[in-house]
This record gives sequence, C-alpha cells and structure tokens, in this order.
Amino acid sequence: MVWPTPARDRDLPLFLSDLLKEGRTRMPGRIVGTAVVVSDAWLDGTTEGARAHERLRGVVLDGLGWPDVSWLGQSACQAAHCVGSGLADDGTLLVCALGEGTVGAALCEVSGAHVRVVRVRAARCADFEANVAEAVAATSPAAAFAERFAEVRRVQGRRAGVVLARAWTHPRYREAPVYRMSEGTVTAGTLIDAFAGAAGALRAAVDGALAGTVPDRVAAAGRIGDFPLVEAVVGTATGRAVRSLGAEAAVRGALLVGSGAVRVTPPERPAVRLPLHRVRNGLLDTERVRLDPAADFAPVLVEIPAEGIAPFDVELDGRGVGVRLPRLRPGTYRVGLRPAHTGPGVLVLSPTAGGEPFLYPLATEALP
Repeated sequence: MVWPTPARDRDLPLFLSDLLKEGRTRMPGRIVGTAVVVSDAWLDGTTEGARAHERLRGVVLDGLGWPDVSWLGQSACQAAHCVGSGLADDGTLLVCALGEGTVGAALCEVSGAHVRVVRVRAARCADFEANVAEAVAATSPAAAFAERFAEVRRVQGRRAGVVLARAWTHPRYREAPVYRMSEGTVTAGTLIDAFAGAAGALRAAVDGALAGTVPDRVAAAGRIGDFPLVEAVVGTATGRAVRSLGAEAAVRGALLVGSGAVRVTPPERPAVRLPLHRVRNGLLDTERVRLDPAADFAPVLVEIPAEGIAPFDVELDGRGVGVRLPRLRPGTYRVGLRPAHTGPGVLVLSPTAGGEPFLYPLATEALP
C-alpha cells in the first residue's frame, strides 16, 4: 500500500504508471478490474468538481487505458473499510474524511455487508498542513513537509492529544508546545489557528450529513483524520467517540467493494433521461435515453450542426428541465452524466474529435 501524491496535475500519468508498476512487482497476475476512489469534493455537483473528475478520467481511461474501471466515492469506500474490518455493526455510521484542503461527512446505514449512503456533504477549505508550514516558516517543498509533519504527528501523538484537548477549550494553554520539528516548536495556538478553516467546514459538513440524526458510530479517515482536534470537533457535534481509520481507509475499502466483499449503494438520485428526436420513415420519433452516472457515456452521439442548436430539455424523474448550451463548435459529441451527492449530477458533452468537454451542472436547474 503506497500513499504518496503527485506534485502537479501533469505528473499524474507518470505517477499512476509508476504506482502500477510497483504494485505489479509485488502482486503479478492478470488485472481483471480497476477501482478508482474519487474525492467527495469532486462529487458536489459543481463545474469545478466535475472538471477535476474529468481530468482524472482522461488520465485513467484515455492516457493509461486501465481496464474495467469502477468509480467509487471516497466516503462510501471508507464506510466499506469499517464494515470489512469489523469496526461497524448494523446501524447508522457517520464517516468523516479530511484530505488536502477538503473535508467531507457521510451518513451511512449498515446492514451486514451492505452499506447504503444516505447523505454526503463535502467542502473545500484552507489546507491545514499548508497553514502549519506557513506558520513555522517551512522552506521545504509542500510534499516533503507534509510527509515529515505526518511522521511527527505519529511519533508525538500522545502528548498532542492531551495538550490540544486542553487548549481547544482553555486559551491559557495556547502557548504550550505540541510538536518539535526541525523548523522549531509548534504550539497549540499555531495548530488551532491552522485548523480553524478545516474545523468550520468539517462541522458544517457533519451537521449537513446528519440532518438531526444521532449516529450509532462515528469514524474519521484521510490524511489528517487522526489529528486530535478532529475528535474535538466531531465528538462535540455527535456526542460519540471518534474512531480513527487511517489515511488508507478509502483505498482498502475500494478493494473490498471491487472484490464484492462489501456492497455499496450510493445516495438516491433523480432519474435523468435525454429525449432524442429522430425522423424515421417520414415520422418524428422520440427516444428517451437514460443517462447512467455509473457509465462513461450514453450509447448515442449528439450532433451539433453549423448553425448551432436551440435550448433542449432533459428529463428528471419525468419532469423536463431546460439546458441552455453555449455555442459549441459543430461536430458530434458523446453525452454522459457525472454523479453528484445532491441533485441529478453534471451533464457532460465530450467532442469525439477531441478537446475539452463541456460541463453543465443540472442541480442548479433542478433544485430550488
């Protein structure tokens, strides 16, 4: 199990190729499928999230040609890890994910080896590790500092838990030293200030996911899921002890889902269909093609004539919703739907001739 991350987007193809090669040396054999974990923040129904999702899809599907890819949400995989590891019995489970500048919370219902995701809320926020690096005037690259900071948290975690718990509620402990690094001593106040943005976003995500529900169990995962102040924020919001799953929980859960050991049902979404009008035998015929978020693209192509197209409708649970496209260049387009935690998702029109896809969030039109 490897947990490094590429420094830049353009490094992603090479990074994934090297990761696969390293894995193949440890576990040779035929690859029958690929499970890719997608950040919850990428499934928020916005153009920004869908664009990040599309970049990853382009690398994995077109650039690397990986076979039989299943796209899985981060929180669902972390919940699957809880189930597969025996950390969650039947009942409600709240999973919190804290990554690099993102936080998320998912309320799940567990029944045997089945996880049903009820609600997910995710948000972007100031990156905690970057804030700490800036506060201590770190001069090393961000990735190198994050790796050293994670090791310091692991080794000096016991003291940090005690000191930060006190400083969180008693300001007189803010100047108490917590971590000792090569850059100097990191105080409780420095850490509290650096975590403030993530703390606010995390509390909002937890409240939104719970919607008044008191979960039976609570877990936290991700790069900073084991940071002591996560327990302070989530424990206060839920009244439950928070179990730390580790940074690799989503990957381990994806393996369980991909192998069929744990089954995951995503949140309920409106059914989206694309009405296509054709002339057959001199008569106008309408075919309603379902857009499946689990599929890459629908088995049809849409042609944009030179004069452009008028606004058209998609159907959400049988109700027409207007889609106003910009003036796309003429040609044929593949049509797909990328999932979202709330609402129908994001409509994708990808030119078959190549180029950037057009993304249209349906949620903004479909929901009040």
